[in-house]
Amino acid sequence: MYMRHEGVVRVKWTREELKAVREALEITPNFEGRLEAREVVKLAIRAPRMRDVEIDFELAERLGSRIVPIDAPTAMARAKLLLAVRGPRKRGIAESMRANRRPSLVPAYDAPITSAPSVAASAAA
Repeated sequence: MYMRHEGVVRVKWTREELKAVREALEITPNFEGRLEAREVVKLAIRAPRMRDVEIDFELAERLGSRIVPIDAPTAMARAKLLLAVRGPRKRGIAESMRANRRPSLVPAYDAPITSAPSVAASAAA
């Protein structure tokens, strides 16, 4: 799930997720890089030890947008891939919201006392 070298995305998929991605690629319509993605997944499945799968950044973007999450392993594999491509979600308050703080309410007992407007004065106006 880490981007190390420029243009390479590393994803830590389990064997079940790899099989789910392989099956999802079989039912996915043709897109540019589909054959290369199939080859990467096939080599990762055949590997004797589970390691991070290294995918070209552009291919990973296309693959992440094309995979349809039909079950839980496919959805998890897609989420891991998109997280590796896009990076973690930034949480917190945006700078524009920090500058626009809402005014605090003034307690009623601190407000100046004013007399109520008379009915005759408002009718004349």
